[in-house]
Amino acid sequence: MHATRIVTFLLGAWIIGTLFTDSVVYMNLNLPERAISGAPPEAEKIIKDYTPEQASLLLHYFVAEANQVFLNRWEMVQVLLGLALIPAVYVATDRKGLPLIVAAFLLILALVQFLTVAPEVAYRSREIAFPPGKGNVVFEARVSKLWYIFSATETVMVLVSGGLAAYVASYRSRRRMSERISEKEESLPLPRKF
Repeated sequence: MHATRIVTFLLGAWIIGTLFTDSVVYMNLNLPERAISGAPPEAEKIIKDYTPEQASLLLHYFVAEANQVFLNRWEMVQVLLGLALIPAVYVATDRKGLPLIVAAFLLILALVQFLTVAPEVAYRSREIAFPPGKGNVVFEARVSKLWYIFSATETVMVLVSGGLAAYVASYRSRRRMSERISEKEESLPLPRKF
């Protein structure tokens, strides 16, 4: 009973954390333009001294670095959630193979993302922050593809996590139902033989 709650809590935290982190990263992408267009007078003076284009480059670089910090921290948390999830799923599903494979798949996706995709996105994003990378169609297309891979992986993890949470919750309900049926069968009197 407690293992099922732990699994659903871990998976819920995983899903909510992923959605929250991804939404923060997405909102940060529009932040430089909003900051420049609605700057207070003190900031407008600095922007005019450096030109709006230079200020925009610097703010885009800052947003890229902030996003990498958010994503890197979240990737570490995802790996830890995956490590905690496997033993909890093992106990909650009475050692069934499929849920363990799904939990291991989530951990592998988190590790791949943490060790390969996220560092590559960080490196390539820095590459296009300033000229000559900024404006280079090849570099920007490469970063765009990496973001698509990252987004696809995040989407798969959210969907698989939701499916696993539904399976674990329904598994517990099915187990309770079968226990009640077996209790009723035991309480019924045996038919008499003539």
